[in-house]
Amino acid sequence: MNPLFKKLFKQKKTRVRDPNAPPPPTLLGQVKELRTTKEAIEQHNSDIAYLRNRVEYLESKSRNMESTIEAVRSWISKSRSR
Repeated sequence: MNPLFKKLFKQKKTRVRDPNAPPPPTLLGQVKELRTTKEAIEQHNSDIAYLRNRVEYLESKSRNMESTIEAVRSWISKSRSR
């Protein structure tokens, strides 16, 4: 074989790897991480939407109760003034 080609296609030496080191990241692992992260975000978004609806409901309920209490107070004050 031509020595020029030998220089071009020289094999790379493998690096010595620590056997106790964690495995290198793979694309499949990153895809799985992205999928689980996306699912978690979607779950959080649905939880937030539910909690927003719940807060709106409770605020409405509180306003109704406050208006009822105010009506009772005004009725009591009118009945006392008579």
